[in-house]
Amino acid sequence: MAAKLIPVSLVRAASSCLGAPLSAVLRREVGRRAAFSSGPRGRSMATMPLGAADRERFDREGFLVVEGALDKKTCQDMMTRVGELISAWQPEHLSVFSTKQEMRQTDEYFLESSDKIHFFLEEKALAADGSFTTDKALCLNKVGHGLHEQDPLFRSVTQRPEIAQAVSALGYISPDLVQSMYIFKQPHIGGEVVTHQDSTFLYTDPPSCLGLWFALEDATLENGCLWAIPGSHKGGISEVFHRNPDYPQGPLCTFRAVGEGATGGDVGELVPLPVKQGDLVMIHGAVHHMSKENTSSKSRHTFQVHLVEDTSGTRVGIDGVPHVWPSDNWLQYPKSKPFPKFESLP
Repeated sequence: MAAKLIPVSLVRAASSCLGAPLSAVLRREVGRRAAFSSGPRGRSMATMPLGAADRERFDREGFLVVEGALDKKTCQDMMTRVGELISAWQPEHLSVFSTKQEMRQTDEYFLESSDKIHFFLEEKALAADGSFTTDKALCLNKVGHGLHEQDPLFRSVTQRPEIAQAVSALGYISPDLVQSMYIFKQPHIGGEVVTHQDSTFLYTDPPSCLGLWFALEDATLENGCLWAIPGSHKGGISEVFHRNPDYPQGPLCTFRAVGEGATGGDVGELVPLPVKQGDLVMIHGAVHHMSKENTSSKSRHTFQVHLVEDTSGTRVGIDGVPHVWPSDNWLQYPKSKPFPKFESLP
């Protein structure tokens, strides 16, 4: 598997196109030269592990595109499996997920999803009377947040030794697998994910979040691929999303300041990261990134796993210090239940 960072020089101009369609020429150039010009595809991490140059790229840019992390059959199997989960889902609680209104739309169903398989709807999925606007399978924003623990297939993919080796190659020592989710980015109604930093929502003290973003279908400029700001992780984070100690005098969760990290508009220009089915994007927890609405006729399914360094506070992590999972983080496992880890790492 070859790791490739999309050259910023080739796509810098594309940042001005957020909110407006890319020209055919720019789309062709970004797609041809930036995303898919790295040579043979489908080479596994087992035969071509990440090396020092890949870590240098990741440390410099804050993200790394790794091609062919999953084969097509695995991607299809995961899409089939989530379809089975949806078929078995009997909606009793309807919870809408939106990155634009986290405080207002966070509910107990969301908070209780840490080690379970819960279903969350798109904003445009419900009619005024509360009924689905279309088939329930096409109304979902995501399924989360314990797929990597509760479902055998998603657990086996998460636990693949080559995935653990890739994480280890970036310097992680004993990571906790704290969250997973299946994102649908539905045709026509797949919502925008606003510019954010993952460590805002999955916070350790000090921050240590890493996102693993597996493309189960091609992620394109048309159907809502990732956009990121290269190097923006170097500014740190400015706030965390946490459980509100004053609830019910206010929302269940809110934001609190933790530092002086810059906002997305202060740290650089967004560049697109279109990838092919099976590719993996590794994302530093402090990198500013987003994805646009999917207004196309094609979905953009992804499986995402987020990890942090060991949260016991006793083991030294990637940055040479121990890490702690604060008790007011929105995501909390049941008391005395530890986060799962990669079984192939010491």
